[in-house]
Amino acid sequence: MTYRAPVEDLQFLIGDVLGGRELFALEAFRHADFEVVESVLAAGARLAAEVIEPINQPGDQAGARIVNGAVVTAPGFREAYARYVRDGWSGLDMPREYGGQGLPRMLQAAIAEMVNGACLSFGMLPLMCRASAWLLAEHASAAIATVYVPKLAAGEWGATICISEPQAGSDVGRIQTLAKPADDGSYRLSGSKIFITYGDQDLTEQICHLVLARTPGAPAGTRGISLFLVPKRLITTDGGLGAHNGMRALRLEHKMGLKASPTCVMQYADCVAYRIGELHRGLSAMFTMVNTMRLEVALQGVAIGGAATHRALQYATERPQGGDPERAPVPISEHPDVRRMLLLMRARIEPLRALLLEIARNLDVAAAAAPEAATRAAAAALAEWLLPIGKACGADAGFEVANLAVQIFGGQGYVSDAGVEQYVRDIRVASIYEGTNGIQALDLVTRRLGRDSSKRFDAFASRIRADLKRLAGQAEVGQIHAAVGDGLTRLERCTQRMVELNAGSPRDAAAGATPYLRLAGLVACGWMWLRMAAAALGDSDFARGKRIAAVFFAEQLMPEAALLETQACLGAATLDALAPNASQW
Repeated sequence: MTYRAPVEDLQFLIGDVLGGRELFALEAFRHADFEVVESVLAAGARLAAEVIEPINQPGDQAGARIVNGAVVTAPGFREAYARYVRDGWSGLDMPREYGGQGLPRMLQAAIAEMVNGACLSFGMLPLMCRASAWLLAEHASAAIATVYVPKLAAGEWGATICISEPQAGSDVGRIQTLAKPADDGSYRLSGSKIFITYGDQDLTEQICHLVLARTPGAPAGTRGISLFLVPKRLITTDGGLGAHNGMRALRLEHKMGLKASPTCVMQYADCVAYRIGELHRGLSAMFTMVNTMRLEVALQGVAIGGAATHRALQYATERPQGGDPERAPVPISEHPDVRRMLLLMRARIEPLRALLLEIARNLDVAAAAAPEAATRAAAAALAEWLLPIGKACGADAGFEVANLAVQIFGGQGYVSDAGVEQYVRDIRVASIYEGTNGIQALDLVTRRLGRDSSKRFDAFASRIRADLKRLAGQAEVGQIHAAVGDGLTRLERCTQRMVELNAGSPRDAAAGATPYLRLAGLVACGWMWLRMAAAALGDSDFARGKRIAAVFFAEQLMPEAALLETQACLGAATLDALAPNASQW
């Protein structure tokens, strides 16, 4: 079984549900037209199936390794990456002034799903290149941006994001890596970083490390952190690649999954570094990169969930078992519980695919609409509200659905030959990296909800209310319409409670952050199902399948809203009832 990209679903979402056609009326995208969407999706599907998916399982088995002090990637990765770069996929949404194609991020998100669904370990490096290019384009000096951004946009140079340290973990304010000013305006950076994806590799001749570090005398905590570019090789006076810059990969982490993606412990010893952005403003600059990466982590969950769903459906329709003992066995897809699992997989993944494309579309509008347009601010606010929801829910759904695929395969799924157990191992980390899902929930409640008196939430809720009003009375969407209306009412009530807790009892708000995020994600997914069901017209198998899956979501999943509302508003009393030591636990 090979990977099959969800091309029909993506075309439906971009063209018929989410308003992707309207993007090409914006000045930034007028050099192309909507017809490019179909051709790009078709070509991306071929790349994923023919070039990237064949290295997935062999890469998992071989893994990356260190040989003579340098990382060697799994067999086939160099050839696949060279093809990816040669065909121009790296710069799909990058600015044209840096050599990119300047297409909507919404289309890039669709391609990212394909790449990650075919091989998640492979997809990690293109993500780093794109995210780093966006960061440098926005925050670096012109002298640095003109050298580095075109190479990153083309995929010719690799990149990393270097935040975590052994003693700090997610507590970024405790990092100790030090960058000392040099006489020539550069810095000399020393320290250790852990969990560095593609910290070293043999796919590109240069690697651009974006490193958070302190300067001498900097304030404590996150206020004293600056951002630095630390190239693996120094740039010569004629623009070529020169001497090695004093960094090395000490070891590779032995991981549960993503075995073909080298996760390095990096040592930096008096490396030449260049500050990016303002002194002590490194964390805010880094978030240009982190937000891009969080969207793609969410897409990784959808990608793995989508790939697992396709494989499970194919297996279930071909695997005979059970039925009338007097007759031939029937495919297991005939059994009610297997059908329940297959519908559950669809019901979880398909609205998240739509939601993440909706986020990407709003990022496009926020960046490309006229500066004075009210739609620009509204789009930015909605994207900011949805990003932590998308990241957490996408990661969770990918893992849940991959586990369901193993269940449908039964014993065959537990062994490596079927390929679905790899999905479980690979996607498990998505709820941990780029900000754990618990951190996403706290961010949603304390920063995105707490600091603006729910203005971002109000923009989100008003969009749903508008669609509920627009689709009222449409018979085909009656069940999902009612379920979303009830869920939104619960979410609005819960939001008001969380605003009150933020003001008077922040610990109680923090205790309810995760169920609150899950409630917001459930309502957001219901909203996507409402829009998909309304656009799924006619009697085709595709349209009928969408409408039935929307009913399943309304019947089986939206009732979770009542429980999540209760959990979100419970407060911290029971959580704090035991002492914070091991004896009572």
